[in-house]
Amino acid sequence: MRLNADNIKDYADTVALQARGAGRILDYSLESLDVLEESIRLNDNLLKAENFPEKQRNLLVFYNGCYLGETMAQTLNGVWMFEDNWYESSLLIPRQTDGVQVRPFEKILRRLTEGPEGHDLGTYFRQLKSLLAEPE
Repeated sequence: MRLNADNIKDYADTVALQARGAGRILDYSLESLDVLEESIRLNDNLLKAENFPEKQRNLLVFYNGCYLGETMAQTLNGVWMFEDNWYESSLLIPRQTDGVQVRPFEKILRRLTEGPEGHDLGTYFRQLKSLLAEPE
């Protein structure tokens, strides 16, 4: 799959539409990352299983990473930096004199494989937002 400015939101919207089908609202807000986290937690044992198919994990990383990244782009004014390998794509989130680079696909992979301890998506976003608010 190739990511670019023309299709990233479409991929992220796919996650939001699937969530809506399950009665959950993903609206690109901070609160929606708590909803996404809750959805992932429901499948933690399955996702961390040694026999979980790698192709399925990659799809989860891709789609959920698109959603996480788009949420950061929309709420923190992040700018996507697309790479040929979608996993290496990142966002640059501006600060007063510099920026913070974040890697949403890497964050999702760590969350899926290592669990919520230290990788909770809502907590991650809140910490990032707090970091961005600190004087430089």
